[in-house]
Amino acid sequence: MASQAESELAHQIVGGQLSGVTFVSDYLQLQFNPPPIINAYTPVRVRVQGKSLVSGDDQFRNKLCEQITKAVKSVVIRSEEAFEITFEDDSMISISLKPSDYRCAEALEFHGRDKKWMVI
Repeated sequence: MASQAESELAHQIVGGQLSGVTFVSDYLQLQFNPPPIINAYTPVRVRVQGKSLVSGDDQFRNKLCEQITKAVKSVVIRSEEAFEITFEDDSMISISLKPSDYRCAEALEFHGRDKKWMVI
């Protein structure tokens, strides 16, 4: 389980919209009317209408970008599993928190409002 502080910080995106996605050489960035901004360093999965695609899959980028402008319904942090963002239409973006997926010391950085941030 996530700590209460982590859950409260992640909750900043609930009710907001995904406003942008940036693909950087070896990670991606999710922008929610910045801030908040999430930098994801582990594999990202997008689930839309029962279909699930992971980073690197054909059409992953298109499906991920289709989430732009959607409102966030909930955020759940499942320790050592995933950081899950669910939208109003029940589509989901999931950032892996599985230890085997880490390519560096962290899975993600969350830069929130009021200079609050967390690293998982």
